[in-house]
Amino acid sequence: MVVLVTGGSGFIGSHVVDKLVEHSYDVRVFDKIKPRRSDVDWFQGDLLNDSSLMLACRDVDIIFHLAAIADVNVGIANPELCLTINETGLLKLLTTATAEEVNRVVLASTTWVYGRVQGVVDEDSPVPMPDHIYTKTKIGQEHLLYTWHQHYGLPYTILRYDIPYGPRMRSNLVIAVFVKRALEKKPITVFGDGNQGRCFVYVEDLAEGNVAALQKEGKNEILNLAGSEFITVNEIVNNLKRIFGKIRIQHEPARPSDFRGVRSNIEKAERLLGWKPRTSFQEGLQNYVDYAKGNEETL
Repeated sequence: MVVLVTGGSGFIGSHVVDKLVEHSYDVRVFDKIKPRRSDVDWFQGDLLNDSSLMLACRDVDIIFHLAAIADVNVGIANPELCLTINETGLLKLLTTATAEEVNRVVLASTTWVYGRVQGVVDEDSPVPMPDHIYTKTKIGQEHLLYTWHQHYGLPYTILRYDIPYGPRMRSNLVIAVFVKRALEKKPITVFGDGNQGRCFVYVEDLAEGNVAALQKEGKNEILNLAGSEFITVNEIVNNLKRIFGKIRIQHEPARPSDFRGVRSNIEKAERLLGWKPRTSFQEGLQNYVDYAKGNEETL
């Protein structure tokens, strides 16, 4: 089976590529940047370039679509770019996938689509009007993929990721920021009471969830992929104290934009795919710290 991973040179995409290779899939990467591995085919290109997209999708069975504007700050700084890449880019991909008779498109979405609700969310929870440009584009992607299936019959899977972390993560993500400050022996800033949190998911577990979604049970389904623990900012700091010893903390008032966090129910993924995260937050954080210590110059 030939599997194409758009954005396969990025943080999550590169780990998905690793797991697909481990599971003996024939993997292609469609990305502007050369992939980390040399044993996969690289199709260098841009989502908005029809000819390069058509070439990459030729004779492909499955597409994992991870190429996107993933930094939420870009949604504010450059909303036109965010809309164009995330929504128009997906439209072009679906047009090409249909023309090339691809068997299924797996979309990397996000639990941000649930908005700022309280408590626990599952795949049947309402998706409210978005309060962020980035969120609007991810909801738009989900709507487009679903309606494309209705019109043209292209099978799909929508994977709603909670916050991933681990080796190769972007330097502006909270765990990466905290670890870098700890390594530099600089104070870590905690806004508000520190009880805001997320169901952080270790990136290798997330990648395994993507591969598991290729089972027939994942076809035409929406699935949450998240960590099994709700981890607060205070718990991140406490785990870093265990690893580094004494850490200086700087407390600041809560920011108006801060979100307390929601718990993502992953029972559906476990029931249909047999998937659940295997890496505890403590273990995953230690793995990332070890990685960061060996790559300080690139953090």
